[in-house]
Amino acid sequence: MLRPTLLCTLLATSLIGACATDDPEVAPDELAGESELDGEAGKGDTADAFTYFQVTPDKRACSLDSDCGGFFVNRVNRASTMCGFRGATPQARCYVRTIKWDGTAMPASVAKSYEDRLRAGESILIRGDISPDPADRGAHLAATEVWVPGSETGEADGVFVLAKDNGIRCITVPCPQVSEKRLNANRAASIDTIDFTASGADETTIERAAEQLYTGAGVIVSGDRFYPYSGRGKGRRAAQFWTKAPVPLH
Repeated sequence: MLRPTLLCTLLATSLIGACATDDPEVAPDELAGESELDGEAGKGDTADAFTYFQVTPDKRACSLDSDCGGFFVNRVNRASTMCGFRGATPQARCYVRTIKWDGTAMPASVAKSYEDRLRAGESILIRGDISPDPADRGAHLAATEVWVPGSETGEADGVFVLAKDNGIRCITVPCPQVSEKRLNANRAASIDTIDFTASGADETTIERAAEQLYTGAGVIVSGDRFYPYSGRGKGRRAAQFWTKAPVPLH
C-alpha cells in the first residue's frame, strides 16, 4: 500500500496542470547541459549517479573479416565516452563485443532475456564499466545493474536523473522531498514532484515506480523541468522512466 505522503504526491501530479508553468524564466533547469562541474568520477553523494550507459544493438551486416554483432554504448547525459583502452581518445559512442552479466547476480537465462530485449530495441539502461578484453580482442561492457523502461510509448528525452526520496516531509506545498542527481555528473537538486503520467505509462506501473522512488533504489527519469506551483516549486516531467531490475531473479 502506498504511504499517505506518496499517495498525495501522485495525486498532486494529476492536479497541477492548472497552476503549472513551463516558463524557463521562472526557474531554469540547473541540471540541463554538460558542465565542467560534472567531472569524470562520482564524489560524495553523487557517486551512485555514475557509470550509466545507453545500449543499442549493432545491426550491421557481418562479413568474415568484420567486427560486428555486438553493441554500441554511450554514457547517458555525456557527449563522449571512454572506450576502455589505455591512451584511447573519448568517442561519441563505443563498440563492445559482448555484455558480461556476471556482476548482476542474475541467472544466465534471465540475463539472456535482457540481452534479447536489448537486441529487439528496448531502451534498457545498464550500469557498469567498459573493459578491454584481456586478449586484446576489443572490449566488453561489464554490467552491474539493469534498469528497465516503464512506458512502451515513452521517449528517452531531456535530462536523465536518478531520483530518490530525501526524507523531507512538509505539511504544505511546495515540498522538496525528492533529490535528483544528474546521471554521470556531480550535480544534484531537490524537487517537489515527478509527473510520471507524461510518459504514457499505465497507473499500475506508475504506482510501482513511485513506490521504488520512495522506498527502494530510486527511479531514473528522463525529461524536462516544470514548475508545478506557479514558480514556487520545481518538478521533473517524465518523458520516460526506468526502474531497477530486482536481483537475484529466478
